[in-house]
Amino acid sequence: MFNYNNKKNRFFHRNEPGLDYFKSVIGSSEHTFRQGQVNSIHTHLLRNHDVLRRKNLTYTFKGKTFEPAAIILQGMKTVINFHTAYLLGNPVSITGTPKAVELMNTYYRKGLYSKIDWQILNELITYGNAFEYVYWDENTKSIKSKVFRNQDSYPIYNENLEYSYFVEYWKNKTDNTEHFVIYSPTKIDTYVNGKRISSKTNLTGLPIHYSCMEKSYYDQFGDSMVLDLIPIQDKIEWLMSKLDDAITTLSLNPIGVCTGAKVTESDMVDSNISGAVLNLEEGGEFKYANAEMDYENIKFELNQLYQQFNLVAAIPSSILGQNNIANVSENSMSMVYQLTENRGKQNMNSLLDGFRQRWEYMRRLFNTKHIPISDKDFDSLNVTFNINKPVDTKQDFENMKIQYEIGALSKRTIMERSPYTTDSAQEMQRLEEEGKPIFPNKTKKETTEEKEVVTDEDTNNPVSDD
Repeated sequence: MFNYNNKKNRFFHRNEPGLDYFKSVIGSSEHTFRQGQVNSIHTHLLRNHDVLRRKNLTYTFKGKTFEPAAIILQGMKTVINFHTAYLLGNPVSITGTPKAVELMNTYYRKGLYSKIDWQILNELITYGNAFEYVYWDENTKSIKSKVFRNQDSYPIYNENLEYSYFVEYWKNKTDNTEHFVIYSPTKIDTYVNGKRISSKTNLTGLPIHYSCMEKSYYDQFGDSMVLDLIPIQDKIEWLMSKLDDAITTLSLNPIGVCTGAKVTESDMVDSNISGAVLNLEEGGEFKYANAEMDYENIKFELNQLYQQFNLVAAIPSSILGQNNIANVSENSMSMVYQLTENRGKQNMNSLLDGFRQRWEYMRRLFNTKHIPISDKDFDSLNVTFNINKPVDTKQDFENMKIQYEIGALSKRTIMERSPYTTDSAQEMQRLEEEGKPIFPNKTKKETTEEKEVVTDEDTNNPVSDD
């Protein structure tokens, strides 16, 4: 795609790409195509829908100007918020060795990472991509993250599809100044109107690129579900707007038709008067011209459109008020949420890739601040998503209790799987302080340090230290 090793390229200076080079890259067809999709989604969420074109058409009805209806539905925001809350409505639980969990939870709380995770997933679901930069904040002495707007983000991949640079570009609407922030693996350069105003060391690396598992025309970028929903919602809005016009003009305000002698303007009755009588000559007739709408066909088309919208959005129809649910079993609830769970698993895998990169960046910052974390502790890190859906938690706890009693599950795993516990290490420490030891046969040191078990190669039985 892009050649970074060509020293003859006029945009290079001392083997480093210059600002002119990055300007040419972000204007390429690849980024122009993606930014076009991003802007299309962004304007749609800001209520600039296709149905508003009906406002440009005006008609004369009963001697007055009639403006067609333009009904705007904002169900898209509900779909995005639903999928975001499904995975992250309850904060994630970090799992691993007690030392690693305690360290990460401390910095997660300081960095407000519950909010950061929500912003990332919201961007990911909306646009198919999300970008996060991890840095050390000297003011708060903690690790924080910046989530970029998709409209300002330009990740750059070379011809080998390797992530090489990241450009943040925006134009100030107030004073029309252009801002470029160029992220390389080792430094960050800031330009305003083509002039470099700062350059600092990059302690972590390139911003993390989260992408949906469903790919766009370019394999490096994810494809947004919202792009599939916009045409369906546009059709529903057009249909409902036309139906509103038909009801307003032909049902609520029908046209009167008189046969026989002509009714002059002097015979007209004031529209503000009710109960007036109109006398017609013999043989004359007065009636209203009503349009008979095919209710069944209109209902069928709307139902099909809503059904396809719910199918593509992967949400239960009851969320948008299409169906009512009452007194359903756990199995029935799982079936209702099947599409949502499938979509959630895709989003979960996309987030996990980024989370692991985030932990690697956080470890680099730990090393610069002389905060030790061993390879064993770091490799044990994982995350559990506390799914936000109606479940029978009592049944789950009963199943975990049975597993614990037969020795198939540990207390620590129960805490990590519990929706009421977000910090298992802290909860274990509190129980110890209350005089309820989690591991009564172990010393306090042994509860925080796991020993390697050596087994005999033939019998597979543990071998004692003696």
